Amino acid sequence: MDLVTIILPVYNGEKYIERCIDSILKQTYSNFILIVVDDGSNDKTRSIVMNYDDNRIKFVHTKHFGVSNARNIGIEKSKGKYITFVDADDEVSNDFIESLLNNFEKSVDIAMCQFTKKNKMYTNNKETIFINQKEAYKYILDRKYGGYVWNKMFLRDTIINNKIFFSTKLNMGEDTLFTATYLKYSKNIKIDFNKKYYYRKNEDQITNKYDGSTTSVLFSWVALKKIYEKKCPEKVLEIKYRYLKKKYEFEKIVKDLNPPKMDIDYEEFGFIQKVKLKLYKHFSKLIICIKRII
Repeated sequence: MDLVTIILPVYNGEKYIERCIDSILKQTYSNFILIVVDDGSNDKTRSIVMNYDDNRIKFVHTKHFGVSNARNIGIEKSKGKYITFVDADDEVSNDFIESLLNNFEKSVDIAMCQFTKKNKMYTNNKETIFINQKEAYKYILDRKYGGYVWNKMFLRDTIINNKIFFSTKLNMGEDTLFTATYLKYSKNIKIDFNKKYYYRKNEDQITNKYDGSTTSVLFSWVALKKIYEKKCPEKVLEIKYRYLKKKYEFEKIVKDLNPPKMDIDYEEFGFIQKVKLKLYKHFSKLIICIKRII
C-alpha cells in the first residue's frame, strides 16, 4: 500500500477541526500520515489536535504567516508517493483517499473529484474519465472542480522535483496557481464525478482570509495569465473577467466596465491605476452598505 500524505493547515479552527480530523481518521484506506500545520492559532486548536492518540497525526506549530506558508511546510515534511490537502473546516467521505487512489492507474499524474457545499457528498459508482492537459485547464475553472487543491491528489515526486510550492505573496488564488503550475507537468488526468469532499464556507478560516491587497491579486492574475496563454489561450478572457469581478468585489462596476473587452497590461500597471482599483473596491463596498440601509 502506497503511503499518502494529507496536509491540513489550520488557524483558530477549534470550531470544526475535530469533525475534520474525525472524518480523516475514518478512512477506508489507512496507510497515510496527517500533517496538521497550526498557523499560529491562539484558540484551543492545539489542545484539540494533541488529544488524538494516533501516530499517523503529525503536529507542527508555526507563527502566523498564512495558509501558503503552512501548506509549504506540510509539503516539506511530506512522505510517500501521494499528497492531498484538506482544510480544517471541511470534511471528507470515508473513502475519500481510496477513491482518489483508485483513479491513479499507470501514467496518471493527478486525480480530482467533485465537491459539494452540502453535507451530502457520499455519491458512488458515477463515471470516471481521462482527460488531457488542455482539458484539465478548463476543468479547474469549472465550479464543480475548481483550482482548489483539497479535492485533488498529486504525485509527491512531481511536486518536489519541479519545486512546486504555494506563493506566499498571495492571499487569494494561491491554490489555483499551484494547481495550474502542477498541470504543466501533467499529461494524463483522471476525473471522478463522485462528490467526496464537503466544503464548508467559513469566514474565519485562513483559507478564506483576504486583506484586499491589490498587489497580491495582480500577481496571481499575471502568473495565471502567462500559464493560460501557453496552455489554454481560449480561457484567458474568462480568467481576466473572474479576477476583476471577484477579487475587487465591485460587481456593478465590473458589469459597467465589461472587463472581457478591457486590454490592461498588468505587468506595466502604474501607481495611478492601482489607486483607482482600490478606490473602486472601497466605493463598491460603500454602495452595498448604502443599499442595505435603504
